[in-house]
Amino acid sequence: MSGFAVADAMLALDIVSDTFGKLFSRFHWTSLLAATVIAYGAWLWQRRREPEETDASFLRFLFPRKVWLHRSALLDYRFVLFDKVALGVLVGGIALLFGKDIGKAVKGGATAFENATDSNLWVAVAYTVALLLTEDFFRYWAHRIMHWSPFLWQFHKVHHSAEVLVPVSQLRTHPVNGLINLTRSVIAIPLVTGVFVLLFPGELTVLTILGINAGRFVFDILGAQLRHSHVWLSWGPVLSRIVISPAQHQIHHSRAPEHFNRNFGSQFALWDWMFGTLYVPERREKLELGISPAETERLRSVAALYLQPFRDAWAVVRRSRAERAKKRYRTPELSA
Repeated sequence: MSGFAVADAMLALDIVSDTFGKLFSRFHWTSLLAATVIAYGAWLWQRRREPEETDASFLRFLFPRKVWLHRSALLDYRFVLFDKVALGVLVGGIALLFGKDIGKAVKGGATAFENATDSNLWVAVAYTVALLLTEDFFRYWAHRIMHWSPFLWQFHKVHHSAEVLVPVSQLRTHPVNGLINLTRSVIAIPLVTGVFVLLFPGELTVLTILGINAGRFVFDILGAQLRHSHVWLSWGPVLSRIVISPAQHQIHHSRAPEHFNRNFGSQFALWDWMFGTLYVPERREKLELGISPAETERLRSVAALYLQPFRDAWAVVRRSRAERAKKRYRTPELSA
C-alpha cells in the first residue's frame, strides 16, 4: 500500500472517530455518572413519598425491564445502531474514496473553535454564554416550527413516536430533522461569532471542560440524560421557569392534550416562559408517551422510521394542493 493510500485510510479512520465522538459526546462518562447519582437521589425521595409505588431496589428502579426491553426501546437500539454506525462508515468511506482533500472538507470546521488562544478570559466567558443562549434560542424556534408545520412534523414525529424513553431515544431522529438542526446551527453560530469578531478582533475561544462546551457540560451534569428516561425529576416552580427539567421534557413527549405544544426548550425554559409555551408540573404526573396509536403502528421498524415520513409528507403536500385548487375553482354562490 502506498504512502498516500495509508494517509487516506488514516484520515478516513480519523473522520469516523470524529463523527462518532460528536454523535455520542452527549453520553460522556461524566454525564452518565451525574445522571446515576441524581437518579439515586430521586429514588430516595420517591421511596420516602411513595413507598408502595417505588421499587425497593435502586437497580430495578433505574433499569426496569418494562422500559429498557419495551419494543419501542428495542427499536431505538436498532435504529441508532444502523443510523449512527452507517453514518460513520459512510463519512469515512467518502474520505477513503475521494482522497484527503475531500476528507478534510468533510471534516472541515471541526476545529474552528477548539484552538485555545490567549484571548481575554471574560471575552471567552461571554462568547461561550452567548453561543449557548443563541443556539438554544434558535433550537427553541426550530423545534416549535417542526411541531407547527404539518410538513415538517412528519419527520419530527419519528422522535415523538417513542412510547418509552431511554437515553438513546434522543438519537431517534430522522435525517431531515437532523438537516434542520444543522441549518439552525449554521445560522446561529456564525451570527454570534461575527458579532464577537467585530467587537473583539482576534481569535475567539470557547471554554471547554473535558473537551465539552462548558455550558453544555454544566447542563449535562444537571441530569440531561434523565430527560429521555422514566425517572421523574422536576426543578420546582421557580427554577423550572429558567432551566428545562427532565420532567418537563418528558411532558413534552406526552400524548395528553394539555401537554401538546409545551416545553419546546432544549436547555433553557426561558423561551417557553417568554412565548407562552411553558408547562410547569405541580406534582408528579403519570404520562402516556408517544403519538397516536395508529401512527405509532406505522413506525414499528427501522425502515419505516426512515421512509414513512416521506410518504406522509408527500400526502401533506397533495392535500395542500387539493385544498388550494378547491378554493381557486370554487363556484361562486348565485346572489338571490
